[in-house]
Amino acid sequence: MAKSRWMRLAQSRAAAILYKAGIKANRATVLAALTGAFSGLAFARGHNAAALAALWISAVLDAVDGTIARNCERPTPFGGVLDLSSDRLVEAAALLGVVWARPFLSFPALVVVASWYLNITVFLAVGAASHGGEKLIEYPPGILERAEAFIFITALALIGRAGLYLCYAYAAAELWTALQRLNYARRHLR
Repeated sequence: MAKSRWMRLAQSRAAAILYKAGIKANRATVLAALTGAFSGLAFARGHNAAALAALWISAVLDAVDGTIARNCERPTPFGGVLDLSSDRLVEAAALLGVVWARPFLSFPALVVVASWYLNITVFLAVGAASHGGEKLIEYPPGILERAEAFIFITALALIGRAGLYLCYAYAAAELWTALQRLNYARRHLR
């Protein structure tokens, strides 16, 4: 999904503000990871408001870390690795926290994790095989991206038992995204 011009401008401004405040790209990534991990702990303890606030602060930091690197510093391979690894930490911590407080979601959440496992494998394989562009890691297109994971976890934390169905629907969308990315690779990596 392409970002709107407004979104790119807001991201660039936020990145410039954070950079001027002394938050460099890798520091923003680490702060996003720590804040996201805290969200998982807060979800597990039943502190949904604090958990959601931490999750979305993590999302903002994650959205601007790469922009800080591209606009104010220079992207590095380590920064890309740190970012991708931190993203998975946040997703895992938040999902574990939600499920800890809602054990009835255990199996549906496991289905989500399995779909994440497949999708990230396709994502990384296609990204590694693609030619580099502006970013260190090219993101093959798909219906689900990072923001949708945050929306999913937010909804899952808020809707109770209907989360069972949300998990299965989200896992199906993850699998569809993996298929989209495989199709993209089939068309572009010949």
